[in-house]
Amino acid sequence: MSRVAQEDSKKRKWRNFLLEPRFQLKFTGYLMAVSLVLAALLGTFLFRNTQALLNMAGEAVESRSHAAEASRELSNATLSNELLKRMGDPVFAAQLESTSKEIDARFEAERSAVVSQRAELVRRQRLTWLAFGGTLAGFMGLIALVSIALTHRVAGPLMRIRRMVNDVASGQLRPPPYGLREKDELKDIFDATRGMIHVLRKQQEDDLLVLSHALERARQQGVEGEWVEDLKAMEARIKGRL
Repeated sequence: MSRVAQEDSKKRKWRNFLLEPRFQLKFTGYLMAVSLVLAALLGTFLFRNTQALLNMAGEAVESRSHAAEASRELSNATLSNELLKRMGDPVFAAQLESTSKEIDARFEAERSAVVSQRAELVRRQRLTWLAFGGTLAGFMGLIALVSIALTHRVAGPLMRIRRMVNDVASGQLRPPPYGLREKDELKDIFDATRGMIHVLRKQQEDDLLVLSHALERARQQGVEGEWVEDLKAMEARIKGRL
């Protein structure tokens, strides 16, 4: 199958689902509007709770940063006091330098961990909202598809019922030979409309039979006149309805 033929087939399939576009799209719009309102309420709830958790986590990170700075200052102050007590000890001076480097290294490591935690919080917050937005978009798309598929089960019967009513209005009494699909809705209304057409058709057939017999007797008896022609015209009209 060519690409153009495939595209035409897809368009036909979508047109088959949108039998009553105004009704189906209007119904779908209502569902999506209600879903958006509910999603907005849920999003507000999630935003407030997530923001509260992130604020608590941010405060914990800041506390860790302050604690690391305070620990560094305290360690340096302790080393300074020891240096004053043992000013002339060269061995202690070497130990002091080594200890100071260890304190600085621990502080830098702690500061790097704090920076990483802050970046991780920002990343998780961004991922959370991206996931929420993506889920919402997918959910709205799913609602649109499902609502169109469901309304298709109503739109199809409505279209066929309207077609039958229009046929009756135009003088055609020809009920459809087959009913609705298994999963279609409005079967009772469809069957009642088709049954009404059957009754009207049966009445017209009975009237046509009586009229045909009368015209046949008139022909056999050689009766002529305008009223005979009027009856023949009526017979033709009734046949046209059937």
